[in-house]
Parts: sequence; C-alpha cells; structure tokens
Amino acid sequence: MPQQYSFEAKVRTQKGKAHAGALRRNGRVPGVVYGQGKESQAVELEDKEMNALIAKTMGLNALLTMKLADEKGGTSERTVMFKEVQREPVKSKLWHVDFYLVDPASKLKLKVPVRLEGVAAGTKEGGILEHGVRSLNVRCLPSAIPSAIKVDVSNLGLDQSILLEQLPRSEGVDFLDDPHAVLAHVAAVEEEAPAAAAAGTTDQPEVIGEKEKEAKRAEKEGAKAPAADAKDAKAAPAKK
Repeated sequence: MPQQYSFEAKVRTQKGKAHAGALRRNGRVPGVVYGQGKESQAVELEDKEMNALIAKTMGLNALLTMKLADEKGGTSERTVMFKEVQREPVKSKLWHVDFYLVDPASKLKLKVPVRLEGVAAGTKEGGILEHGVRSLNVRCLPSAIPSAIKVDVSNLGLDQSILLEQLPRSEGVDFLDDPHAVLAHVAAVEEEAPAAAAAGTTDQPEVIGEKEKEAKRAEKEGAKAPAADAKDAKAAPAKK
C-alpha cells in the first residue's frame, strides 16, 4: 500500500476573489475537494503545510488524509489525492489547490512513472540505453497504487528492446497502454569515417597570396623586375 500523508483543512464558508485574497494575505490557501459524484466542498489550507506536503509527494500518486474541521467545530477525515496545484506565475506563490476524493473501494485511472533499473548488458559492448515510454496509464484500487513501474534492463543486449507486454503483471494493476509500447532499448552505435576520407579526397587548401609575398620579398632585396627585364632584352644579341 502506498505511503499515506495527512494534513489539516477547514471548511470554507465564504467564496469570491476578495475572500480568497484575504486568505492568501494571512498565510492561507483556498482549495476545493470533489469527485465520486459528490458535491464539491470548498476548503482553506495552511500555506506552509501545503508547500511542504507538495514537496514530499511531487511526482507520486500519494494518498492524503484530509482532517477537515467544519464550522461547528467537528472534524472528519477524507482520503484525497492532489488533482491540480495552481501557483501565481511571477513569484510562484501557492494560489489554489484542487483535491480528488478517493473511494477505497473504487478503482482509479492514473499515470505511473516508468523506472529503469540495472545496467544493460548491451551498454558494456558500446551500446546506448534508450528510455522509451516514461509513464504508463494504469487502473487499480487506491491500496494497490504503485510508486513506479520498475523495469529490469540487466539482460538487455545490443539491438534488444523491452515491451510493455513483456512485463510481469502486478496483482490488482491493469495496464491501459499499447502492449507493444517500447519501455527500453539498447541501440548499437556505428562509428562513421570522416566525410573527406570516405569520399577519397586528398585536396589541399589553396594557398592565397604567394604572388604578393614574392613581390614584397623582391622589393626588399632591391630587385626591380621590370628594369631587369629591359636590361636583359638590350644585352641579348639580335638574331639574323
């Protein structure tokens, strides 16, 4: 059975933006409880207690025991789950909390995270473990809610996968997704040769500016190419 947490709440008799704002200024948070075909119940909660509870149960399908005080001073207990948590967008201040009323005798439909466990054999041969579907839809009684769907990948080799239909069945838990959904896969990695080598090219980069370098070198040595050419032309004997 999943761990169950408890918190205190109070019946909220007043509604509207003005009352909700007054609650928030005094460290309280408005909320509502609904579900199981029953009329919704407006409640108010203690801000710090709610933030701490949300931090503890984030990502978990946790069952919560609400100790609800009514306007007459009486207290009753209800089993609920977080349905929606709203926060103020700028400062992320807790703004409103919705709870779903849970009937211990009725099955719930919810999402459960998939957790891969172990070291896949294929990764020791250079493969890469890929996490497929990360959450699964299940239907079960509140007492059978799994904290996670655990998948042992220890025997998973190269190019092998684990499908949903291969998982051992958990008593009281029905999977609602495609049986062929891939939960884990070890992909083989092939080394690719550089593009130039693969194409067989050996071209060298073109050297830019060689003529300019030669001209500067000649000028530095005091040689003037046009004058030298003229002298050589004058000294050469004329052909008869």
